[in-house]
Amino acid sequence: MAAEARLLSRFHWQTDNPELGGFSALEVGEDGLALSVLMDRGRLVHGRLLRTPAGIVGVNVTAETNLLGLDGQPLSENDDDSEGLAEDRLGGFYVSFEGPARVWHYASRDAVPTEIALTREFERMQDNASLESLAATDGALYTLPERSGRFDKDFPLYRFDGSRWTVPLELPRDGPFLVTGADVGPDGYLYILERDFIGIGFRSRIRRMDLADGMTETLMVSVPWEYDNLEGIAAWRDDEGRIRLTTVSDNNFMSFQKTEFVEFIVAD
Repeated sequence: MAAEARLLSRFHWQTDNPELGGFSALEVGEDGLALSVLMDRGRLVHGRLLRTPAGIVGVNVTAETNLLGLDGQPLSENDDDSEGLAEDRLGGFYVSFEGPARVWHYASRDAVPTEIALTREFERMQDNASLESLAATDGALYTLPERSGRFDKDFPLYRFDGSRWTVPLELPRDGPFLVTGADVGPDGYLYILERDFIGIGFRSRIRRMDLADGMTETLMVSVPWEYDNLEGIAAWRDDEGRIRLTTVSDNNFMSFQKTEFVEFIVAD
């Protein structure tokens, strides 16, 4: 049987806080409860997922933080397009940005960041189409641009080993889908969330890549408007030993869209 991502549950997160939205990335703790969600306006939200055996039923927000720039001041509208999130093992985290494309490391949520070395390729990427995704493993960071540049050009997978960026693998370009999120699961696979905007709605796709040889397989493809604008993905292992993929949508602060968590089980 081919591997697939099977829908487990979905939850529409409704909040009285109008400033919560635009979520572009998330991290979920090993317990499946600890939650960090990143807004595309330079704001990080921490909380806890509330669960029943059927799935997610709520979110308890515990902290909200405006990310700082290299100068120690809050990010401006010109450079606050935060899109990718990856936690380290010491309580800090990495954030990838679009416009300008860059990756920063924060030792804590209220820390002044340090800049991760850039490449000339990052500098040439177009605004609002660059480092949409970010993932981390022990000793390495991975990022993919949202757009590859052409329909017949594969997506470069950038890897940072602590000193420089390389492109060890490429994600095959397959149709109109564009990259919106990525995470390395506890099984070592890179799980990649993609989106296709078709004018009247969105389609989503999840693929996974073997980081050893670049072999890629499709786990899920949705129909238009089956889900909202899914942008963030987190892979973790539940108490039954199954890989869960938790995704979150970006509502673009539009009344006709919604923030929802959609969760899948990977079946091999």
